[in-house]
Order: sequence, then C-alpha cells, then structure tokens
Amino acid sequence: MKILVDCFGGDNCPKAAVEGAVLAINADKDLKVGLVGAKDKIQEVLSTLSYSADQIEIIEANDVITNDDNPIMAIRRKKDSSMVVALNKLHEEDYDGLVSSGNTGALLTGATLIVRLIDGVQRATLAPLVPTVVKNKYTIVCDAGANVDCKASMLKEFAIMGDIYVRSAFGIESPKVALLNNGAEEEKGNSLTKEAHQLLKKSNLNFVGNIEATDAVNGDVDVIVCDGFDGNVAIKAIEGMAKNFIKLIKQGVQENGLKAKIGALLLKPTLKGVKKKMSTDEVGGAVFLGVQKVVVKAHGSSQEIPFKASIEQAVRMAKENVCGLIEKGIKECK
Repeated sequence: MKILVDCFGGDNCPKAAVEGAVLAINADKDLKVGLVGAKDKIQEVLSTLSYSADQIEIIEANDVITNDDNPIMAIRRKKDSSMVVALNKLHEEDYDGLVSSGNTGALLTGATLIVRLIDGVQRATLAPLVPTVVKNKYTIVCDAGANVDCKASMLKEFAIMGDIYVRSAFGIESPKVALLNNGAEEEKGNSLTKEAHQLLKKSNLNFVGNIEATDAVNGDVDVIVCDGFDGNVAIKAIEGMAKNFIKLIKQGVQENGLKAKIGALLLKPTLKGVKKKMSTDEVGGAVFLGVQKVVVKAHGSSQEIPFKASIEQAVRMAKENVCGLIEKGIKECK
C-alpha cells in the first residue's frame, strides 16, 4: 500500500506530517509513504526520527498553497506546490491515496480537476466523522462544506456514497441514513430538503427520515445528509461546543470554591475520557467521497497523531476499494 502525504499547508507542517507518516510506517511494515514538499525541510525532520528508509520516498515540491490562496487559481498556477504535485502523482502513478491538511477548497478543486470524479458523480462530498455519545460510534456528515449550493439529486448521491463508505469502513450492514432538517416531520424544511426527502424515501437506502442538529451526536444514525452550508455550520457548532465544554467546567470549578475543586479532582479521569471521546484525533480526517482515488483531508491544525490516523484511514479505504464500490453503487442507482 502506497500513500502520499502533502507535508505543507497545514498549521503544524512539515513536522506533524512527517512525524505522523513515520508513526504510520513504524506500525505497518507493508506501508510505503511519499512525502511531498521541500526536500531539505522534510529531511531535517526525518533526521530526528527512527524509521525504515525503504518505506519512505521524498518527492520534491518547492511551493505551498496557503489558506489565503484562491482555490481554483492556486491549483492552476501553483504547479510546483506540494498539494498539486501530490495530486498529480496520485492521478498518474500507482499510489493508493493522499492525505493533506492544506487548503480544503484547493484540495477539493484539485481532487475534482486532477484526480477526477467517478463517472456519474455530480460533485464530490466532504465527509467527516462526528463523535457520538454511543461508545465507539461515529456518524458521518455528507456534505460538510464542499458544496454550499446543491440539488436534491446531489443529496441523494451523497447519501449513496456515505452509505457505501460506512458499510466498508465500519462494517455496518444497513447504515441508517437521515436528512438534516429543521424538524423531524416529513413536511418540514425548504424546497431542497423536501425534494431530497422524497428521493431518499423512494431509494433503496435505509432512510429513517429527517434529523435535527440537536440529535446529530446521539448515535441513532450512521449517515447525515445535507448541503455543504448547513453541514459546515452544524459541524462547526459541534466542534465549538466540544472544545468549550471543558472550559465551562473549569470556570464553574473556579467560581465555586474548595468543594468544587475537590469534586473536579475526583472527576478528572472521567472528564479526560469525555474530552478524548469528543476528539477525532485517533480516527482520521474527513474524506472526499466521489473521486477516483482516496483523498483524506486532515484538520488544518493536525499534529502527528491525527496525521497517523488519517494515513491509516486512507489505507483502510484503499484496501476496502471504497472508490470502486462507490462507482458501482452510483451506476446501479442511475
């Protein structure tokens, strides 16, 4: 298995990307990684690490796409950027997947224009894993920001791709698919969600109806379908609440004296467990479903552990032939 890693563009790159790649190959002797970016800076990080040299290839790229770059212009003009070089390698050579923590819009544009969409897919969807209150249970959101304006037929495609991904990645035989809406009742929503509801209802998917954002993390469904605008807002709200939950508890402890501090000390292991559960650091990034090869978008602030998890996620998707299964599933539904 061969996975490319875009070593630049993220907040903690190249250190986090290179260290994460080394952790991944040290845990999997059959894995090879292509580290893409400025060779001297990559080698500088590698010089501090222990690894098998025959599992790593350094691929030179001397430019970087930043978050300030316009996605389309960056893909067209920054041909020597680590992201564009990695995308071209993925398309042209025998690499199985790519992990990048760089500009999300540029990665989506590059995946669409360079790696290319699966035949029959209108748009790729960004599908992150969302932690739930159920132990070891995650829900995926399709779409979480790649497509802010959608047609109902696109939402149906997102649902099909999400269903296939969950089946292959998590072994769930009949994933429960729900439509994000402003109410659980069938007649709720705008024209897009009403039309999408009818398409999903008539499909062969295990469609369980509408779901409100308040229930997104309760673990009752496996795939939440929505346009990228609503999905991104929902994801950011969940992430924000998770990050600030511990802060609120700390503030409460400080404001309520000695007894509260003693109670907090006793609860410390439990609170750490809750914080870890609400993190996706160890499960990987968001995947672009609908492109011809595996592309995983790691969070921009990823450290080495999330990078390792994202690489392992790309390996699992490639081994399970998720892209091939999506192509087959889309054809069957046309």
